[in-house]
Amino acid sequence: MPTGPCRSRGQCLPVPTDPHPARPVSQFARRSFLKASALGAAAVSLGIGPRPAPAVHVSGRRTVPAKARNVIFMVADGMSFGTLTLADVFRRQHHDRQSAWMGLFSKPGVRRGLYATWSADSPVTDSSASGSAWGCGRHIDNGVVNITPDGVQRLPILIKARQSGKATGVVTTTRVTHATPASFYANSVRRDWEGPIAEHLLGRGVDVMMGGGAKFVTEKLLSDHADVTVVRDRAALLGLIDKPSADGRLLGLFAESHTPFRLDAPESVPTLAEMTRTALRRLDTHADGFVMQIEGGRVDHAGHSNDAAALISEQVAFDDAIGEVLAFLDNGKRDDTLLIITSDHGNSNPGLTVYGQAARQGLERVARVRHSFEWITDRLAGLDAAGVGQKLLPVVEEATGIKLDGGDLAVITGALAGKRIAAFRQQNRFDSALGGVLANHYGISFVSGNHTSDYVEVTALGPGSESIAPTGHNVDLHGVMEASLGLAPARPLPGMEELVKFPQRPKPD
Repeated sequence: MPTGPCRSRGQCLPVPTDPHPARPVSQFARRSFLKASALGAAAVSLGIGPRPAPAVHVSGRRTVPAKARNVIFMVADGMSFGTLTLADVFRRQHHDRQSAWMGLFSKPGVRRGLYATWSADSPVTDSSASGSAWGCGRHIDNGVVNITPDGVQRLPILIKARQSGKATGVVTTTRVTHATPASFYANSVRRDWEGPIAEHLLGRGVDVMMGGGAKFVTEKLLSDHADVTVVRDRAALLGLIDKPSADGRLLGLFAESHTPFRLDAPESVPTLAEMTRTALRRLDTHADGFVMQIEGGRVDHAGHSNDAAALISEQVAFDDAIGEVLAFLDNGKRDDTLLIITSDHGNSNPGLTVYGQAARQGLERVARVRHSFEWITDRLAGLDAAGVGQKLLPVVEEATGIKLDGGDLAVITGALAGKRIAAFRQQNRFDSALGGVLANHYGISFVSGNHTSDYVEVTALGPGSESIAPTGHNVDLHGVMEASLGLAPARPLPGMEELVKFPQRPKPD
């Protein structure tokens, strides 16, 4: 794990990082990939040209009429079923109601399934492979976006939708160029080549784009797309809610990297629910309908950090976005939109694991947390072991309201010093140690800081949802969307017929 400036690598606090950081692309590698992909001018011309008339899906000699005008695909990234449960229990205790997601389970017409997520090269997937399974309906290697192991570039679902006359959108709490949103519009041999992925985002004509990632969607890149209106704070975004029919495309960039965790977010950063509401109103003005992905991406990041309070906060924020979508659908009465809600994979398998009043008291403590682990590490980054030892306990108390003791401090600083503090080596990290000692106060524990091979919940409502089987694989959902929309046969973008060569993979951090 990367470290901040300090005297020795084994004795300083890790700088808070994305578990899947973006990496710079060499000019040679970038030129090679652009030549064999649709990132160039041909893709740009296709992306911003006029949309063709809506079509029907052709299967053999039979023409299948479209069932859905719109598709809304919602992703709680890295959501183990335990995370869904925690958010529901938390809402019941603190909001006196069940979660919007679990409330759907008892509604007439809602279909549910338990779906596998393995990638082409692993039983445990990452977000790019799992997202690409939805995006193109194929098994993809971890770390790759919509390119199958044979080097064939596969057309993503938003590009297919655009070719059939649909408007398109991505809304996320991560960078708009991050793996999950990218899986619906981009092709890349590496998920961390986010500069070229940003060129796909704008060049392929996505209509509504909201999240973080300003460091990749640069002013230079924006200068080539005069039809894009950019907003950069909550006030500017909410000012557009009453102007849904404005001309041109909309890009909301609310952070240089990912948007802050809700526990840390300033008033200037909109919630996922607010981004969702604005995006839906804008996309719904398109006569031929739309396809959009909505991602609660920082659920995954909180899981990686074993940060129970941030995890629940992010999952509740995603649940609020579900509420916005259900309001848009008039609580299921609107019959022209297929809604799919799922996760790309589990992460860390958290659970409330104490009995009696201790469980309720733990959730009360979670409700009083003011900041995330990211906030804590930001304030300790760069300190050596002695500095961390002096400042850790008061900083944790400021963030969580919990006083840790000397034994807790010894566990955490032991992890920083590289000592074996847990039987499972994957738990010998700063954030896992901090999550572990706080589990004694919250009653919420984690199995690791990694993705898991769990099957995931799929919940669907609306035209086409009858195709959701009780069990399946994430690749099946691409076909469900395609058939429900009645998409025309896809046309590969210029350059896509060339096979892509995969670069050497980087060593894990």
